[in-house]
Amino acid sequence: MTNKQAFQSSNDSNLITLSVISNQNSLEHAHRDIELVYVIKGQLQVKISNEQYQMSQSDILLINSNEFHSFQSDKDNLFVVIHLNYTELSSHLTQRSLVFHREINNHGYLSQEIKSTIEELLQIYIKRKQNNAELEILEKGYKLSSILTSRLLKNKEHLEFENQMSTKGQNDRLTDILEYIQVNFSEPLTLDEVASTHFISSPYLSKFFKKRTGKTFSQYLNEVRLAHAVNELTNSVKPLTRIALDNGFPNLSAFNRVFKEYYKQKPLDYRKKNTLDKVEVDSQEDNQDTRAALVELEQYLENIPKAPIQVKVETPAKEQKQIIKMGKMNAFMKYWNKLINVGYAKDLLNSDMQEQIIFLQNELGFKYARFWGIFGDDMLVEDRSEDKVSYNFTNTNKLLDFLVKNNLKPFIELGPKPKILSKTIEDSFIIQTISNKTLEEWGNIARAFLLQCVDRFGIEEVETWYFEIWRPNMNFVVPGEQGRREFLENINNNILKEPNQFEEYYKVFSMFKKIANELVPSAKVGGCGLSMNLEGDKLDLLLMQWKKEKIQPDFLSIYLYPIELETDKNHIPIRNLQSSNPNYINQKLNQVKKSLIMADMEELELNVTEWNLSISNRNFLNDSCYKATYLVKNIIDNLAQHKINMIGYWLTSDLFSDYRDSKNFLYGGAGLLTKNGIKKPSYHAFVLLKQLGEILVSKGENYVVTKKSGDRYQLLCFNYKHFDFSYYLHPEGSMGIKEQYDIFEDTDLLDLSVEIQGIKNGKYRIKEIKLNRKHGSVLDEWLKFGGVEDMKPDEIKYLKEICIPSMNVKHNLVEDNRIELKGTLNPHEIRLFELNLLFE
Repeated sequence: MTNKQAFQSSNDSNLITLSVISNQNSLEHAHRDIELVYVIKGQLQVKISNEQYQMSQSDILLINSNEFHSFQSDKDNLFVVIHLNYTELSSHLTQRSLVFHREINNHGYLSQEIKSTIEELLQIYIKRKQNNAELEILEKGYKLSSILTSRLLKNKEHLEFENQMSTKGQNDRLTDILEYIQVNFSEPLTLDEVASTHFISSPYLSKFFKKRTGKTFSQYLNEVRLAHAVNELTNSVKPLTRIALDNGFPNLSAFNRVFKEYYKQKPLDYRKKNTLDKVEVDSQEDNQDTRAALVELEQYLENIPKAPIQVKVETPAKEQKQIIKMGKMNAFMKYWNKLINVGYAKDLLNSDMQEQIIFLQNELGFKYARFWGIFGDDMLVEDRSEDKVSYNFTNTNKLLDFLVKNNLKPFIELGPKPKILSKTIEDSFIIQTISNKTLEEWGNIARAFLLQCVDRFGIEEVETWYFEIWRPNMNFVVPGEQGRREFLENINNNILKEPNQFEEYYKVFSMFKKIANELVPSAKVGGCGLSMNLEGDKLDLLLMQWKKEKIQPDFLSIYLYPIELETDKNHIPIRNLQSSNPNYINQKLNQVKKSLIMADMEELELNVTEWNLSISNRNFLNDSCYKATYLVKNIIDNLAQHKINMIGYWLTSDLFSDYRDSKNFLYGGAGLLTKNGIKKPSYHAFVLLKQLGEILVSKGENYVVTKKSGDRYQLLCFNYKHFDFSYYLHPEGSMGIKEQYDIFEDTDLLDLSVEIQGIKNGKYRIKEIKLNRKHGSVLDEWLKFGGVEDMKPDEIKYLKEICIPSMNVKHNLVEDNRIELKGTLNPHEIRLFELNLLFE
């Protein structure tokens, strides 16, 4: 008797299902999932469509979605079948058609990489009593998916080229029809329906189909349905009737008839002979055959040679040698240190907050301070005690006086925006509210405010300020990609009906800008604070409509947080909404640039008024060295790439998010300074960026070289690490404070060597500054201190003094017009070299 055993594992997300099978044969079948076959022992014959594959120990084979395939086992074999959920993969990759290269070189590095990951899966699998086994299997499933998609997935251009070659001299319509059947086989399809869908007659389709495939439409449809039904017969416990109906058969009787016609046996008999004996995890020890198979699996894993798998033959160590020759150099604008978000208006009257802002301004020297809530109820501006409303600008003047006195020009966001404290993407506190006002009431208070500002500070000063008109987030206005394409097509054809999604905002904006133009004509008035993560798809529509308005903005404002929200109700929910794209900021800015060009608003000033790695004020990554490299990487990546006037970091201090749940010394606030005024790595990142010159010499993946007047050069380099698969398995901010560095793609050092050629000979003074986990990290110093909650004043003072980067100075004599700067950077490290020519 044939021995059939499978030990199956799955998880709630259905990303991955793993089966270990011995001596199993199967009829031709198909399924939506991507399938990997890995042989542990013996021989296995696999047929895919009309191709035969003979597999032996350690061989791997990939089977694409909906491909007909079957297994034929030789005596005494053991193999692994892994299913990757097609729908979830497609959702994560935002690519509808997923087709992989099938064959894998079983002796190459890629094969070793895949095998290693499968073996990691199996190691976890046999430790079946561990509580976290399912989560670990899911993590390895993401890793395996990433390897396959990055190395074997055919991109859209590849598929288009293959389609062109395969259909050369053929009718492309057949491909569309077959794909339609594959997608809709479970529905009650008819020849007439398919013909109508593809705009041809039924007789023509019948004749065409038989000629092209050698089968009738009904024969082909039944084969597709049977292939999927066979898969469910052997891999599910569904009743036969349910299997029949789910796969497009009208009833069980029809299913039985067609199945027997094709396979010469009844579905029930086939299931009894071929269904895998699925053994529950907790009862596996009670089954002798199962124990024997598990022993074989464990022995196989124990005997795997480890060293060859761990050596990356084809990918060298992360070493970079850069040679930079002095040539034409261009000046650039430092767009990152012009604007800083300081928070909610009422908070800025707090003496602790003002003290930190003064300190920050003295050290970093921003030009504009952005805030909102200046007409909030807690600012006590409106006096309604009498019949006529009067205004008291005492508190607003205190705030504005403070900023102007400290060389910070106001960047005021106007509107009924509350103070929102975000713990996570889905969990926020609304701390303050602003009373609703009519459009006329907003106009009255705005006019009175500007008049008193001109009277107090002078028109010359107020005309240098920025005013951003707030707009609450709206729902999507163009449903789906097809709707968006139709909208853009209508724009191009000048037949777009005037939509009204933004009418209310345009009214408020136009009202305020008219008042500003009258009283302070040169002041900048713009909006609308579009959240690119939530509303990026609305940008084209917003700009197209705004272009038609009489009152035009002086600038466009957007927010950039690397968040990707899933909006398709059919997609599987994402556990962590943080974007997995390390180049999210750059790509979003490219999107904005294209939208401005499309709307003929390319010259409109662009201000990113908020940006950070997250909206959360309860994420310990905000306190880590990772945050510093995230800031530096994105600022350098976008240097001289986009016409950004300014980009405003969110935000100055953790005092903004100090609330009843923030009793700890560190709690993941987004500030550059802790609530106690200790400098975070993100603060030090801005200090190092400030040292850059205004002339761009060169930049690369991990560095930038700039020049100041005279012979002064600066090299800023960094070792950025992006998140690995495990990070996206957990809700944002749920990782413990001691686990913040366990969620990254690797821990590789970066050996960087930059040779600058063409500089003057002479004696140079070289200053080297290092920011890493040992030097300048408040999170790591606090953990070394014990991570205690009851910090005393002298202990806080101690941490203030030691949380600084390291620094050393040396002198170097240049005699052949070149100098080489070298360093080995730890993960999440930033390093600055400053070269100053002392004398020739």
